[in-house]
Amino acid sequence: MASGSSGDNDDKKKSGFGGAKSSFLGKTGTDDAPIDKTYYNILNVLPTASASEIKKAYYSLSLQYHPDRTQSLNEITRRDYSERFKLISQAYTILSDPEKRKLYNRYGKDERLVGNGSAGMTLEDFDAEEFFRLMFGGEQFMKIIGDFELAKSFKHAISEVIKDAENKSTEETREQKEEKMRKRLAYAEERSQAREERVKQLAVNLSYKLSIFTESIPNNNNESQYEQALSNFTEITRLDMPNLLSAPYGEHLLHAIGYIYASKAKLWLNKFDSQEGNIGKRMLGFGKHFQSSWKERVHVVKETVKTVKCAVEWGQSMSKLAQIADEEAAASEDGKDAQHPFQHHAGHLDYEGYVPEESAASASPPQPKPNTVTSSPGKTSRHGKSSSSQQVQLTEEDKRKLEADTAIKSMEALWRATKLEIESIERDVCDRVLNDPLCLRETQRRRCIALLKMGELWQEARDNRASPTNSSSL
Repeated sequence: MASGSSGDNDDKKKSGFGGAKSSFLGKTGTDDAPIDKTYYNILNVLPTASASEIKKAYYSLSLQYHPDRTQSLNEITRRDYSERFKLISQAYTILSDPEKRKLYNRYGKDERLVGNGSAGMTLEDFDAEEFFRLMFGGEQFMKIIGDFELAKSFKHAISEVIKDAENKSTEETREQKEEKMRKRLAYAEERSQAREERVKQLAVNLSYKLSIFTESIPNNNNESQYEQALSNFTEITRLDMPNLLSAPYGEHLLHAIGYIYASKAKLWLNKFDSQEGNIGKRMLGFGKHFQSSWKERVHVVKETVKTVKCAVEWGQSMSKLAQIADEEAAASEDGKDAQHPFQHHAGHLDYEGYVPEESAASASPPQPKPNTVTSSPGKTSRHGKSSSSQQVQLTEEDKRKLEADTAIKSMEALWRATKLEIESIERDVCDRVLNDPLCLRETQRRRCIALLKMGELWQEARDNRASPTNSSSL
């Protein structure tokens, strides 16, 4: 007996689950081929996903389904989203912990591994800056675009919402309102200064990149030395591109920033031409400079319109999801009412159930009652919704497709807003670098030429990997 008990204990120690899962058909999984993939499917990642990919998926899904962001939806939808959020949090609790993930891969699910982690993070704990870094550019683009202002604004907005919710029951005094306004103005000033520091640092980083070309040309250079320096700069730029392409939204970021680099370089080259040489050359340079400036303004307007359009489409998808949930809720309540045919009207009970044909023939013609369920076209249910017989019922697959489409549109709207911010920052960075008063005019020209070459190369960059974050549809 002692030996048998000892053997059982040994098996329990080996299983890591108290022996609960070790006998699952006598099979165990591996890290590359887990015995269960439920949690991976919940986060929509592969079993081979890295820790950063898992974290990125969790942030994206938790932001979409977090209960604090679904207060405007109906009760059934909120309950559904709450359950999904719990599953997302459970999956992340397991897969973010190396030891728990290893045990899960080998033996499958065990609720004791989840513990108290199923509640997930609160919206207050949501790290917006880390989320934006994970979603757009990662560490590879930090020295090019810096920290996101959208992330800081989002974080500040969350804290404001939480404070307003805590003080909802009390009415603000005049002094409190004035203090809140002062804080908002101080915050706006702080963000303005932070933006200036961000542009200043990114300009230093960009100048250093361009110095590979500008500082490698000797003073009394000939054409071959100039071409060799430009060729070396081009090769170094190409070698750095695969690393940038591997980042989240890497291809899109390169194209967006490359466009700004190229357009700004052309604009400043044309401006320099308008200030140098004979009158004919100056007039031609002025015309090209005006054309470049106008093209830049048109580009800003187009990108803004695209961003607004994406946001509107996302809002429409969210409204459609909410409408479907409302219709399902109404149909569910109507179904419950049909099981209890006695309805209360004006202080007495009326029977709305099945009536035999003979009784119906002898009875007086039924009078229409307000707000009752009918199947006739144009009639409405007691809840004011269209009759379920006239509604087009969506299958579960159709609803999943609609939800997936809504998630894609939300990410596209977020990317568009992020792109607007990045392009705005990069325009200021380029102006600071190309119009540096401490540089000679020849150095400024060389910076324009190097920046133009880099911008053209980045716009031509292509990521051959099949990745949803590098889809050309964005």
